[in-house]
Order: sequence, then structure tokens, then C-alpha cells
Amino acid sequence: MDEPRDNTVLTFSRVMRALPAIAAVILVTPLAAQQPTDTSMKSSTPATAPAASGTHAAAPAAAVVQPAPDQARGFDAELRMALFDITIDHPLAALDRLEWLRSSPIAGSGAPSDGLRSQQDLLFLLAESYYRLGMRDAFRKAAASLDSAAPAGRYAGVITAQRMLDAYSRGDYARVRTLASAKTAGDRGLISLVAGLGAVQNRDFAAAHTAFAQASQFGGQFAPYAKYMDALASAASDSAKGTAALATLQTLGEGQPGAFAEHVRLSAAQTALGVGQYAAAASLADGVPATSGAGAQALLTKAWALYRGGNAAGAAMAFRDFATRYPQLPERDEARLMAGQIMLEGGKSDSAEKYFQGIADSISGELTTLQARATTVMSDASRALVGARVAGSVFIANASAGKVISLPDDAGAEKARIAAAFAGIPDSSLSTSVPHFLSNLGVAERVDSAVGTGFPVRVVFAARSDAQTPGSYADRTQAVLTTDIHLALAAYRLEQQIDAQRIKIAALENLQRLIIASDSGLADNAKQIAATQDSLERMTSVLVNTRERVRNVLRMQIAATRQAAADNIRLLDSTKTSLGDNAKGMELEALTTEQQTANVYSAIAGDVERGLEAALDHHPAFALRDSLVARLARAHALHDTTASVLAADSLAVATELATQRGKESNAVLAMRTEVASATAQRTVAEGALVALVDEELRARATGLVARLSRDREAADYATASAAFFKAMDASATPPGGATPAGSGTAPGGASTPPRR
Repeated sequence: MDEPRDNTVLTFSRVMRALPAIAAVILVTPLAAQQPTDTSMKSSTPATAPAASGTHAAAPAAAVVQPAPDQARGFDAELRMALFDITIDHPLAALDRLEWLRSSPIAGSGAPSDGLRSQQDLLFLLAESYYRLGMRDAFRKAAASLDSAAPAGRYAGVITAQRMLDAYSRGDYARVRTLASAKTAGDRGLISLVAGLGAVQNRDFAAAHTAFAQASQFGGQFAPYAKYMDALASAASDSAKGTAALATLQTLGEGQPGAFAEHVRLSAAQTALGVGQYAAAASLADGVPATSGAGAQALLTKAWALYRGGNAAGAAMAFRDFATRYPQLPERDEARLMAGQIMLEGGKSDSAEKYFQGIADSISGELTTLQARATTVMSDASRALVGARVAGSVFIANASAGKVISLPDDAGAEKARIAAAFAGIPDSSLSTSVPHFLSNLGVAERVDSAVGTGFPVRVVFAARSDAQTPGSYADRTQAVLTTDIHLALAAYRLEQQIDAQRIKIAALENLQRLIIASDSGLADNAKQIAATQDSLERMTSVLVNTRERVRNVLRMQIAATRQAAADNIRLLDSTKTSLGDNAKGMELEALTTEQQTANVYSAIAGDVERGLEAALDHHPAFALRDSLVARLARAHALHDTTASVLAADSLAVATELATQRGKESNAVLAMRTEVASATAQRTVAEGALVALVDEELRARATGLVARLSRDREAADYATASAAFFKAMDASATPPGGATPAGSGTAPGGASTPPRR
């Protein structure tokens, strides 16, 4: 009995011990190991849970750095960008940036940080931008603000020289003197030269001499101009100093090249003519090229020098040459009359009569045309000259050639000088823009291009008896220029706003394309979700059947285990009963142990049966199915949410795009209003300047009519004189070969030039 009993019990024990091992594997496998890696669920995984293979611990959230606004540093950067715009010749961009900065709250604080720029630097760059653009009224206001902010700052020297040039151009010579007396840095040569010129205008020749001497001592490119103007001022202050001034001019002209030397030679020739050195005057004038800006006055000076020096033939040729080359100049008829006078003095009364009659007829025709057009042509010409921005040409004739020097609009505000001043570098090594002499060269061509060839261009070169100070003209010209800049700036800002709207439309169009592309991608995702759903449904049926088969197999094993345990217990009970009192010692203990083992297996079978459904639920295959179902549901929800968001975004983008395409933005409309306002202001400023130019042209036309009338009277008188001498020559019989009366000096001083 022992052997069968042992075999039966041992076989049963192996089966029962194998079943709990299978159940244990099912029960203790963590659910996380059954899930695919999902980064969206990492944050919900407890930190103490063991990470399954293929998963990663959640990284700590990165700290978000929120930079604190640094207005001072931003202000400094904007100023440096404005300086860069100035140095690359983008003045409108610089001015736009600077005016915007000035309106910012930090601009008024005036509290700089260490190493950063402040309000003083802003005012300097703003003043220099206005100055370079020719907006002198705005420049004066900005310069005054800079004086208030930093009266002795590092920009004082540069600003002082510019304010002097501005005051001189407006005829405010008292202001020039006041500014010159300030002990500041800057281009002292330029400052002293302008101070001397202002003193000359006030006829304070002593102060002018002192200022010119200082300019010469400072050296540089303005020293020769100072010496030149000093010589002219000396000759103007005292006729006895003419010879000394001539020597200075001759020496100065020999050591200088180009246009400067040509104008110095012209002034030397005129000075020599004034002191009676006719040969020197003719020689000096002959050294000025005909193509030079001083060529016209040099030729006329040569003609007078030859005439007064006794070279009648050369003088007549020079006078006729001048009248032919420069018909637009006021001295044209005077030169023609002098050529006829020389002809008459040479005894050619018959030719002189015809010549003078031709001059009289020419002047009469010109007078008739001028008087007929004076009422209408001048107004049209004024508008044309102002519209073409060449109205300044009408004032050139008021400036004696070689006596007025001009500087460019950016003189004293050169890019290198502004950059050096901004950087705090001494500008002693920098030079101001080279000046040039005013002349009538090219004026007629500029006027013709503006008003047409039908306009009597001689009016432009005629002088008026009651010449105005340049202040009113300069102010109105600056007003027009200022409105030009304001309009250009408004147009620049308008273009910026239009570009901004275009960029916004382009961005919306790009966003619309992205939404369309996202819709397409979303449709593809929907197809993938649907395919996954179909696959999952098919897999679910398979899993359900498989689960049921596994459950049935396990339940059969559990039932078999219970049955075996029950049979084993009955067998043990029967064996124990049959042994009775004979069961002692080790046999009784063995039977008891086997009976306890059977009870344990029966209990284990009950535990396995109770945990069967949970164990199946935790099996990777079935758990993965549930995870896929949940994820698929989330994918459906996410797809629906995304589709809803994209639809809303598409509608919003389409609406905004239609709005942007359908009308201009408020910023663009505001800037169009600014452009319209600037245009209206320019129209008003142009009207004021047109009125001034019209008055100037009419005054010059009146003066030209008076001059032509006098020249015609002189021509008529000369014609009558020539006819008289012609008649005298025809009736007189000169005894002993005496010289005819008409070949010498004409009665009444006819040999004297009609006008000089």
C-alpha cells in the first residue's frame, strides 16, 4: 500500500505545485510592463515605482527666465542705430527713429546710466539730423533744448559753429557776433571766418580784420579764404589800401589752385583796375579761364582795363566778346555800347551809327517783350522756380562774383564730425566741407529747364535797387524745405505702415496655408484612426474568444485540482481509518502531512478561481487591448478637438484676412492723414515763397526795364551823335589834312563810358 500511496501523492503534488506557479506569474506581473511606452503618462507614474524596460523617468520642468526690461540700454541702442542711419546717408530713417525716441517717456528723464547714452545725446543727434536736412527752424529749437540740457556739454563747440552759419545765412549778423564771442571748442577757423564776414556786413572793418587774422592763425582750409576776404575788406574800408590789398591778392592767387585761385585773380584784376594799374588788371583777368565761374566778370574787367589803358582795339574786341558770350547778364548792353563808343572814337561814325541803331532796335524789342510779359510771366515763373526748387538762383545775381562763398548744407555736420562728437573724440583733425564761390555759371540753364526758354532769363540776373536782407527769403525757403522733409518723413512712415500691413497679410496667408495643410494632415490621421479602430474591433473578437478559451482551460485545471485534492483527502481518511490505532509515529505524521497538503491545494485552487478574472485582466494581451481602446478614444477626442480648433482658426484667419485685404489699417489711415496734412502745409509754404519770388522777379523786371530804357536812350543818343559826326565828316573840308572832328573825343564827353 505504501508504494501506490506514495506515487499517487507525489504525482498530485507536482501538478498542484505547477498551477500556483502559473497563477503567480499572471498575478504579480506589473501592469506598467504590459503598456507601451507613453510619454504623456510619465508624469502620473509614481517616483517610487520601478520603471519597466523601455520607459524613462519624467524630467523636471525647466525654469522660465523672464528678462527684466532695461529701458536705458534700449534707449542707448536706439541712439546708436540712429547714428548708424546718419552715417550711411539714411537721414529720414534716423529722424524717424529720433523723433520717436524723443516722444518716449525715458527721453525726458535725463537720467543716464553708466556708459549709456542720455537725453543730451538724443538732442545732439536730433539737431544734427535737422541741420543736415536743412530744417533750420527745427535745428534752432533742438539746439536751444540742448543748450538748456547741457549748456557747456561736449557738443557745444559743434553746435555753436552751426548756429553761426545759420544766423549768417539769415542775415542775423548781431547773432553771429554774439555766438562768436562765446569761448567754445569746435572749428575755430570756420567760426572766426564767419565772424569776420558778419562784421564786414555790418561794415565793422576793424572787427572783421581781427576775426580774419584769427582765422588765418588757426590755419586749415579756411585760412586762405580769411586772407582773401581780409584783403577785400581792407580795400573796401579805405581806398588808400587798394595797392596793399592788390599785392596780397596777387601773392595769395599764386599759391592756390582751382576755382579759388581763379576768383582771387578776378578780385586782384578788379582791385588793380580800381587803383589804375591797367596792364596788371588786364593780365590778371586774362589768366582766368572763360569756362570758370569768374570768367564773365574777368572778361568784362579785362575789357575795361584795356580801354582805360589805351588799347582800344583790344577793348572793343573784349566788349563784343562779352556781349556775345553772356547775353543774359545786365552788363551786356553796356558792353555793346562801349564797343560802339570805341568805334565812334576811332572815327568810324558811319559804322557806329548803324551799330548804335541796331543796339537801340534790339533793346526796344526786348523792352516791348518784357513789358508785355511782366504781368503774367513772372507769376508763372515764380511757381515754376519754386516747384523745381531752383528759386535760390534768382538771388545769385545780387552777389558780386568772387565776393560770396558758400558752404554745403552739411557744413559742420559732416558724418565723421557727428560720429566723433558722439564718441567724445576731439574733432581737431576733422575738416569742414570745402566752401565754394557763388557764380552765375549754369544759372541760365537751370532757369530754362524750370520755366522754359520763353522766359526772359535776364530778369534773373538783374539787380533790384531796394535789395532785401536775406532773412525773409531764407526763412521762407527753409519753411518750404522743412515741409518737404515733413512730407518725405510722413511718406516714409506711411510706407512703413503699408509694409507692416503687407507683412501682416502675408503672415495671415501663410497661416491660412498652414491650416489647410493641417486639415489635410488631420484627414490622414482620421483615416489612420479609422483603420486602427477596424483592426482593434477585429482583434477584440479574437481576444474575447481567446480569453474564454484560457478561462475554460484554467477552470478545468482548477476543477481537476479540487477533485484530486478531494479524492486524496478521502483516500487519506480511509487509510487512516483502516490503520486505526496502528497508525503511529512516522506513518501517522506522514498521513497527517499529506492530508494538510491536500487541504492546502484545495485552498489554493479556490484562491486561483477567485483571482482568475483579475489575472486575465492583467495579462499583457488583454491589458494592451484595454489600453488601445482608451488611447483610441483619446485620439478620437483629440482629433475632434483639433478639427474644431482648426475650423475656428480658419474662420478667424479668413475673417481677418478679408478685413486686411478689404481696407487699410488704422495706422495706415492715420499716416495718410499725416501725408495729407504735410502736403497742405507744403502748399502753404510754397505759396508764401512763390509770393516772395514773384515780388522779387517783378522788382528785378522793373529794374531791368529801367536799365534797358536808359541803355536805349544811350543808344539813341549815341546814334544821333554818330549821325552828327557823320554829317560833320561829310560837310567838313579839313585844311592841311587836319583830323576830322568825329575821329577824336566826342562832344559832351561821349568818349566817357556810359556807365560803370
